[in-house]
Amino acid sequence: MISAVLIPFKMVIPQSGQVLPNQPTVKVEIDMEIVKNNQKQVDAGSSPWQLDPVQVAFTFAVLQISPEGIEGEPPLDYNSLKFISNTGTDALIQILDGPVKTVYVKRLIRQDQSGIWTVVGYDLR
Repeated sequence: MISAVLIPFKMVIPQSGQVLPNQPTVKVEIDMEIVKNNQKQVDAGSSPWQLDPVQVAFTFAVLQISPEGIEGEPPLDYNSLKFISNTGTDALIQILDGPVKTVYVKRLIRQDQSGIWTVVGYDLR
C-alpha cells in the first residue's frame, strides 16, 4: 500500500519591482549594436579580455569608481573578485572591495567559448 503525505506549500508571487534571488538590483541598459560590434572586434583579434567574465566584471567595477578612465594602477584589486556562479552563459562575480558588490554578466551573442561577456546588471554595496 502506498501512502502519501501532503506537505503544505506556500506560493509567493513577486511584487512588481521586487528583486528576485540572483537578479541584479541595478539593470544595465544594453545596446545590442554595441555588443555586436564588440563581438566583431574580438573575432578580429582585438579586446580578447571580453572573453573573460571576471575581467569584464573588473573593468566594469573599476569604471564605476573612475568613470573618466584609469591612469596608472586601477583603484581596485583584481584579486578581490571571485566567481559565485558560472553556467557558461551567465556568470555572477562578487567583488570584495569598492562600491559594487556583485556583477552579473551574460553571453548575449554567442553562448560558447567564442562569445563575449556583457554586464547586464549589478548590486551596490
